[in-house]
Amino acid sequence: MVTQECKYRFYLNLIDENKDLYNKTDYLLADFFFARCSSDDAFPIFKEMINQNISAHYMDGKLSLYNMFCKQEKHCLKIIPVINENIIIDGDFLEKYLDIILKLKAVIAGTEYFSLNNIFKYINYITYINLGHGVKYFKNFLYKEYASYKRYNKLVLPPSKKIIYFAQKYGWKDHNIIKNCLPKWDKYDIYKHNIKNYKKKNEKSIFIFFTWRLMKDRIVDVSPYYIKNIIKLINNNELNKALKEYNITLYFALHHMLRNYKDEMKSNKLYIFIEQNQISDCLTKANLLITDFSSVIFDMIYQKKPYIMFIPDSEDENIKDLYIQGYYDIINGLKNGSFYFENKYLNVTGAINKIIYYIKNDFLIESPLSDFYKSFELDCKNNTRNFINYLIKN
Repeated sequence: MVTQECKYRFYLNLIDENKDLYNKTDYLLADFFFARCSSDDAFPIFKEMINQNISAHYMDGKLSLYNMFCKQEKHCLKIIPVINENIIIDGDFLEKYLDIILKLKAVIAGTEYFSLNNIFKYINYITYINLGHGVKYFKNFLYKEYASYKRYNKLVLPPSKKIIYFAQKYGWKDHNIIKNCLPKWDKYDIYKHNIKNYKKKNEKSIFIFFTWRLMKDRIVDVSPYYIKNIIKLINNNELNKALKEYNITLYFALHHMLRNYKDEMKSNKLYIFIEQNQISDCLTKANLLITDFSSVIFDMIYQKKPYIMFIPDSEDENIKDLYIQGYYDIINGLKNGSFYFENKYLNVTGAINKIIYYIKNDFLIESPLSDFYKSFELDCKNNTRNFINYLIKN
């Protein structure tokens, strides 16, 4: 009986032997492989490529897109359904999609899962590009693991000196960085255009999204300060009073690891709790973001909307023992000022006061936040088409 591993090795060798027989004309795009995460990183590029009659394929790990786009034949034929992440490293997968793999010019990964690497790190004629899920700026360990220059040939980053410098500290060379704002950000420009031209009513809303923490010991739970202070924030009487008075809707997205605390978080009925696949829409419409150090801060900077950075576990003196080094470095750097970011608050009172300030001032960005935004140089447009043009020319 032939094992999947033997079959896998056989087809890798077959690909290597036949790689020069095919013109490299195709592109493969992929996003996260779990159902609750929205697919808006690589997917917009795939759709635009299809519209431009470029031979592109999309790995759909949720099957929702597969079912949706099979109504349109040209999309259906180009979508590769992936039931689970592990199927990618099977010999059966290589056998089924051998013709596509032999014609690939580039793989664009919106996901940071290792399963894609298990194929494409062995196929040296394909340019393997990390599009990533958001701007990699806060978490240095991403450059050591998921987005390492040792795993990918190219990395997509906004043309910001600050952001590029951060990547270069961890081994990325300038000629391996594709300087292009994230293609998914185009949806913000489209929404803004529609609001302006059609005078649509835009409800006033605030969006809350906190990242999770990676523990040194998986048995140990997150800092108790993390949960306690988030609950303290959303249950604050002054904040709830301001929300009612100014008719503000507050949307709260629970990180998939934070869902274990859903019952505690749901004690406040004023807030609308949303799923992960609704985050993109909330970021588009929200007037204010409240987060800790999620990369979605850059989605707000791009849109020139305010954010508030609240670090709920900054008061915990034991986080060095709890969290992996990368998370401790972020929190400690924000606490001591070595990692500078505007609108940063380490306690609930300061965060609440700033939220109410924005509510009462119609969410206008004030100085020095406006100057801070300019320092990131995110004034870019037509991000999807610019990225596709880069792929074709290179």
